[in-house]
Amino acid sequence: MTEPLPPNAFEPAPFRRGTFHNASGREKHGLANLLRWLLTRSPGPWPTHVEDVQVAPPAGRVDDGSIRATIVGHATVLVQVAGLNVLTDPVMSARIGPTPWTGPKRVRPPAVPFDAIPRIDVVLLSHDHYDHLDRPTLRRLAARDNPLVLTGRRVGRKVPSRRVVELDWWESHALGEGLSATYVPAEHFSGRGLFDRDKSLWGGFVLETPHGKIYFAGDTARGVHFRAIRERFGPMTLSLLPIGAYAPRWFMERVHMDPDEALQASLTLESQASLAIHFATFNLADDSYDAPTRALARAVSQLSGSPAGSDFRVTPFGEATIVRPGEDLDAGARRRYA
Repeated sequence: MTEPLPPNAFEPAPFRRGTFHNASGREKHGLANLLRWLLTRSPGPWPTHVEDVQVAPPAGRVDDGSIRATIVGHATVLVQVAGLNVLTDPVMSARIGPTPWTGPKRVRPPAVPFDAIPRIDVVLLSHDHYDHLDRPTLRRLAARDNPLVLTGRRVGRKVPSRRVVELDWWESHALGEGLSATYVPAEHFSGRGLFDRDKSLWGGFVLETPHGKIYFAGDTARGVHFRAIRERFGPMTLSLLPIGAYAPRWFMERVHMDPDEALQASLTLESQASLAIHFATFNLADDSYDAPTRALARAVSQLSGSPAGSDFRVTPFGEATIVRPGEDLDAGARRRYA
């Protein structure tokens, strides 16, 4: 029997003494653990460069009753539905850090070049970490398309745009007839420097559309928030779930899911289809380049039957995935994706 959700499951984010906190109350890794990890790292192998197979550029608009999702790289996904173009956590820079020459370097260029990305209406910005909030990319988008940027509380001041709406957990913003986005909880943290730890909010988004519900997790560890999202919105049509940067577990488990936990989240959400994100782009932890996809394939292969949420796909970057509400892959096709 499933335990009842905690009393604060649908409340705004806890905010005490100038900082935000996870609803679970779990402590996140501190400076001592960070130093321990840096001194004892045993990173798996990564290539220095990966080139994706070039495919046709995305459509300008999609309004055929389907959801179309194209992974650009890391947590950047172009979502097209009901004539709306949405971009999640847009990061097109070669490095992610406080300057253009510092921070982790991407090993694969964006699978969809900036100039091939269609006009963007809405940016969903999960939180302020450099691999999710990339000011140069946001500046280019603001100059070209001036999209609406939805993000968490106290993140807006870091966004180079005048069209920013800050939301607390469970707050919604209308995007048009039958279209809305709700900011939902995550288990993570925030900060871009030494003195702003947890001073801005982190979270994910549920996009409600006439053609289904789309969940973008952003960056998160495991937690009861997946059950809360399922209870509030019902089963997801499409979920974008992170699978990478999870090792070593003693250090990363409080901020990042591993592939087994990501699959469990998909099952909890009863997602018609899930796409893997947050892997094979930036080397951020000790898991090797292909460890997340191999671990996810193993986890999916061990499932009994085809429960709701088991269609968890690892798709080629740059290639559109089309999901239509109510249509499902058979078990064989599902295994091939993972």
